[in-house]
Amino acid sequence: MNLPAILAGPFTGASKLFTIAFALVVALVLGVSLLITLAVQSAGAQASSTCTGKHVYPTQNLTTVAANSPKGTTFCIHDGTYNISVPVRVEGTDRFIGLYNDSTRPAVVTSKAQQVFNAGPSSGALIKGLKISGAVGGNYCEPNCGRGIQGGKNLTVRNAWITNNKNSGIGGTSTGLRVENSRIDHNGSYSFSYLDGQPSTAAGIKSSQSGLTVVNSTITDNYWDGVWCDNDCEAVTVKGSTLTGNGKSGIHAEILSGPAVFSGNTIKGNGRLNGANHPSGLLIVSSSNVDAYNNTFGNNYEHGVRIIKDGRAPGVSNVKIHDNTMSGDTLSGCTLSGVSCQSNN
Repeated sequence: MNLPAILAGPFTGASKLFTIAFALVVALVLGVSLLITLAVQSAGAQASSTCTGKHVYPTQNLTTVAANSPKGTTFCIHDGTYNISVPVRVEGTDRFIGLYNDSTRPAVVTSKAQQVFNAGPSSGALIKGLKISGAVGGNYCEPNCGRGIQGGKNLTVRNAWITNNKNSGIGGTSTGLRVENSRIDHNGSYSFSYLDGQPSTAAGIKSSQSGLTVVNSTITDNYWDGVWCDNDCEAVTVKGSTLTGNGKSGIHAEILSGPAVFSGNTIKGNGRLNGANHPSGLLIVSSSNVDAYNNTFGNNYEHGVRIIKDGRAPGVSNVKIHDNTMSGDTLSGCTLSGVSCQSNN
């Protein structure tokens, strides 16, 4: 539209004023429309330009692409579904980054593989922006099967949705696992729980190595534990996360020496699986140097916080439970030597 030509037309008086006003309105509408178009185009360009590396599309075999790429490759995984029958191998500092512009993530799924991503001995890898589901397993292959993500040292999982894996969403990792802004739900099954005997490994996230960190994540409706730190995983942090509806406990700290920090979490409605031993919101078993504060509990089965001393090292010492909102939940184990429970209302 040529606005100068319109304004220069043969108009006088009121008609000219009306024409000017109409032209300004049209210009404003067109301008806003242009800005919106540019914004949408910019957002799309930004989303597709956040990943520089080897671009992968749903028509390709992701397992094969990863296997034929050198260590340290960045895989830019475009939106769609990637069905795999063999685990995707993660090596070195590989980066698997999902690209999407809507509410979904690229989905890496299986109905055959015992792990979706096998990070093995890799170190410093990143898995970001992906849905990961379907890892299979049972008594015939436990404990290292049925995991959405298996293995990895200093592995970072960011903005992922890990769901419906038979054993755990993430498990069998080495030191330095960090999970950020992710959703981990509906992982685990009877076969991988205490109900079916040992070993018991089912969880949203399970680690037995030092340096486990979970921040700003949602850990819900997993068959057994939400986040399980076992066998002296030493330093562990769970902050700003939601842990609800998990079968046994929201957070399970077992025989760890710490330091462990659990703060700013919502821990509700956990422990309702029939037959689960020691159901609770936060379960601390023979652990030391634990600081749990500013968490919100509620509707957890039997206890909001349960502390147990069962004779295993490192025992119970320097366990502080303070300034939590209990919402009617109870605390068990506060009278044990080495435990302090204060200002929990």
